Amino acid sequence: MSDNSRRPILGRGENLVEPINKNTAGGPKEFPRSYEEAKKLVREELVKVKKDIDCIPFEKKMDEVVIAVRLNEKFLAKSYTPNSFFGALNVENVGSRKWITDSGKESKLNFVKIQPNNIDSGLMLLDTIRSKSFKEDLRKIEEINLLNKDEVALGFEDNWDNGRVELVLHPYEETEIVLEKLFTLLNITKEHRSKIKYKAYEQGPIFVSINLSRKDINLLTDFNPLRTVHPLDFELNSVFTDLIPNKVNPPVSTFTPVKKVGVIDGGVNIQNPFFQQSATQYYEVDSLPSDSFTTHGTNVSSLILYGDLQNFQEGVAVPSPVVGVESIRVFPTSDPSDIDLYESIDLIEKAVPKLTDVDVFNVSVGPKGSILDDDISRFTTALDQLAYDHRKLFIVAVGNSGMSQEPYNRIESPSDMVNGIGVGAYQIDVEGNYSRAPYSSIGFGREGCKIKPDFCEHGGSALHPIQVLGTEEYAMQNVQGTSFAAPIVARKAAELMLKSNDIGVLTARSLLTQASSSEIDEIDHEFGYGICAKNVDDILLCTPNKVTIVYNNEMSVRNYAKLKLPVPQTCGAKKIKISWTVVVVTPPNPLFAESYTSTAIEDALHPHEDKYNLYKNSRTLKRNIITDADSIQELIDDEWKLGTIPASVTPNKFATESERRDDLKWDTVAKRSKVFQTNSLKNPFLTFHALDRDTDKTRVRYSVAVTIEALDYQGDLYQEILSEYPVLQPINVRLEQEIRTSIQGN
Repeated sequence: MSDNSRRPILGRGENLVEPINKNTAGGPKEFPRSYEEAKKLVREELVKVKKDIDCIPFEKKMDEVVIAVRLNEKFLAKSYTPNSFFGALNVENVGSRKWITDSGKESKLNFVKIQPNNIDSGLMLLDTIRSKSFKEDLRKIEEINLLNKDEVALGFEDNWDNGRVELVLHPYEETEIVLEKLFTLLNITKEHRSKIKYKAYEQGPIFVSINLSRKDINLLTDFNPLRTVHPLDFELNSVFTDLIPNKVNPPVSTFTPVKKVGVIDGGVNIQNPFFQQSATQYYEVDSLPSDSFTTHGTNVSSLILYGDLQNFQEGVAVPSPVVGVESIRVFPTSDPSDIDLYESIDLIEKAVPKLTDVDVFNVSVGPKGSILDDDISRFTTALDQLAYDHRKLFIVAVGNSGMSQEPYNRIESPSDMVNGIGVGAYQIDVEGNYSRAPYSSIGFGREGCKIKPDFCEHGGSALHPIQVLGTEEYAMQNVQGTSFAAPIVARKAAELMLKSNDIGVLTARSLLTQASSSEIDEIDHEFGYGICAKNVDDILLCTPNKVTIVYNNEMSVRNYAKLKLPVPQTCGAKKIKISWTVVVVTPPNPLFAESYTSTAIEDALHPHEDKYNLYKNSRTLKRNIITDADSIQELIDDEWKLGTIPASVTPNKFATESERRDDLKWDTVAKRSKVFQTNSLKNPFLTFHALDRDTDKTRVRYSVAVTIEALDYQGDLYQEILSEYPVLQPINVRLEQEIRTSIQGN
């Protein structure tokens, strides 16, 4: 390169990807009981559930009744779903969710729809079907019953008396009949029914937003089509100060930003000179704007356009924004005293697909209340589906409940989405130390993206508030809250795509996660993957000895791929650090709360192409197939089995609550790192295994950011990689000053 001071990250990593064959074999599964014992248990459970179904009043059930088939904790994977048993009973599997057994073990239950008469047929089949799969299915089952009331009503505090709630109903083709039974049970008049918002998703649940009392909830908990009910409260709880005089002036030049961030919020005052040229608002709810919501939306938009104004001097004209705002005003809804989020979500689902030139959307508003593992809100489902279908990136504030008592301090919907970034807030003390802002909600996230927040951004504090523009030209405010951390990240995501045409929404997400700083030593439920990088240009540029490569591709489900890591053989460094972030986008599956992500990628690092594992019984040996060829043959003669691909290593494990629960293999994001002695590396590579469950999708889209760092090295790793791997090329990057010059020129 002619300019050695400018080293863009390297692209075209997909040229280093190739298919690979890998044999996998799981050992035999131990069953909790014999077949005869299991048959007796299942018979007793079917008899009991038949009696329970007969006791359900006619007005509280459909012709097909939903029952819960609860599995032993050893059988969580999709492959263990008792499909042979379901087929024999002629039932439809309509979802699943986590179930905690009496002994405290985490397991799952399947919701199945059944004609009650089929239970009698099933009882007779227990003695006639002899297939291996049917027998094994019976041995997986622990209980067959109806949900109890505590499993239906979730998230209600003891002092909750009445308010807006979200009902999640099992999927029925006869949506109108289900709703008619529901409204009749609640004694809702036909006039009032027309005002109740609901949404039935294809092959998904039926969501209903409605105002109910505690008495109504008690009446509904045994309504058989009801899966869950939870509060749907809303409040703006960011911290604002009183208005203060504006110290800055609008931009001097006339300009039109070439890229915009969609701001899903309370609207923006586009008559304000600071917003006239850089913000538009074509989509609005029918109700009139309100001061409080417009203030919030304008504050958020100010950060997208100008960032934190705290350090600007009195009388300075703010620079022309490089990123504009497309405001979607979703608040207030019809009754400002009772915010109905379904009106807002309806508009979001309408507007986002039409805004084809907007890739990044900021969401700093949402329902009050911690997410629930056993339930997924319509807001989260809607954003995840929009992100998947239309290739959008949603940046979502995790909420400001951090000072509430556990578990009410957990992240709030829709920041639990798996196809977006949940942003928490940090603060800085007088000595420059970072800590979680006390108001910032904490993780972990839900199944499919347990590391939440993804990372943190400055959200303001009493010592260092964020300064933003108000709705009028003459005013500004000091603010704090995750509502104001999120738009700073959204702006960075848009800038990444603005500064390089080689970066799309999935790549922006992988780069932002990969570049999250190491000020935090461990991934945890307060900071996620750390602190967001301060400067976008630092994300886009490498140093001589720290090089980032991006791989963007897709692969078929159930297949394996090999991603070569470009560690040059010529490198004279003694130690090499390899770190990587894998991001996938997945079709969401709200019916299956404990398997919400339908696709994922399982990754492994293989550092040395000549070193293989050998296996015998439960023992493992590692040998070099070149230097240890003779001893390997002796082991094979002694009935040891040689692995089919080079041995993998376990990367650094981070101390997280969520990783104590499982290995996160179904998460849409994975970030890992490991330091090696250079002589222990030879043509290292990653392997990817594309996983799928409960979906008809056959391809998985992914982006990988790999950083290779030569520690304590005086050479030039960047040039060595380019010389040895010419298929890689620096991505096209325009730095901020170039963009500003272009804007001023226009």
